[in-house]
Amino acid sequence: MRYASIWHSLWAVGLLAVVGCGAADRPADHGAASAEAHRTDSPAAATSAGARVEEEPSPDVGNEASFETVLAPLRDVEVFARVAGVVQALDVEEGRRVTVGNRLARIDDREQQATLDECKAQEDRAKLAWDRAQRLHEEKVISEEQWIAARSEWQIATARRQRAEVELSHCSVTSPIAGVVALRRVQAGQMVKENDLLFRISDPDRLRAELLLPESWLGTVRPGQTVRILPAAGGATSARVSRVSSLVDPTSGTFRVTIDVDNRGGRLPSGVSARVVLEPASAKR
Repeated sequence: MRYASIWHSLWAVGLLAVVGCGAADRPADHGAASAEAHRTDSPAAATSAGARVEEEPSPDVGNEASFETVLAPLRDVEVFARVAGVVQALDVEEGRRVTVGNRLARIDDREQQATLDECKAQEDRAKLAWDRAQRLHEEKVISEEQWIAARSEWQIATARRQRAEVELSHCSVTSPIAGVVALRRVQAGQMVKENDLLFRISDPDRLRAELLLPESWLGTVRPGQTVRILPAAGGATSARVSRVSSLVDPTSGTFRVTIDVDNRGGRLPSGVSARVVLEPASAKR
């Protein structure tokens, strides 16, 4: 009986060893493998594997952008001498406000005045001859050709007098626009020639900025759209887009946008550089 118990104990130990080895060699549970595979393939795991690089903002998703420009006067006119002569009077200095027709300077006009007086006398004589020719023509004293010739002489004399008046008016240099005298290039007593630059008149009440935008912004900027103006001199104001070109320059890949600024309060000096902050109009739909 004692030997039978020992044998039974040895058999039980061997059986346990066999069972333990089988458990160690058994494949992992299928459900656990599936869970591990799911975790590894999830979007969160893929994102954490490497940093995501954002693309450059596109104008159609509401991103603001700023562009460099210059606020130039909408109207900026150069005034040239129309006749040659000595400047006898100088009526304005730089910085002076002028209106349309204000006299800026006067050039010696004695020769032009004498020519006008001569033309007026010739016109008066031709008019008397024409009046006499009409009476004689009604009385059938002169021919039709003589009557027409008298009328033509009077018309020619009138045209000469009108041209002399224009030449005389050119001696008075006047402002073609309302604005400020931005430049004076002449002084009293100076001899000027025809087409010499005398003045430049600028209107500071309306300024204009022009932008060349990349073609990716085409269709996102519209006339009437509000923009922000940030001058280099400080301060800020708003303005509106007045015109948008639909043509893209094939060389630069840009199109032109025009912005008008109401500057009647004189907040901005003309010619100042500025940044225009622009938000695509599509973002406000």
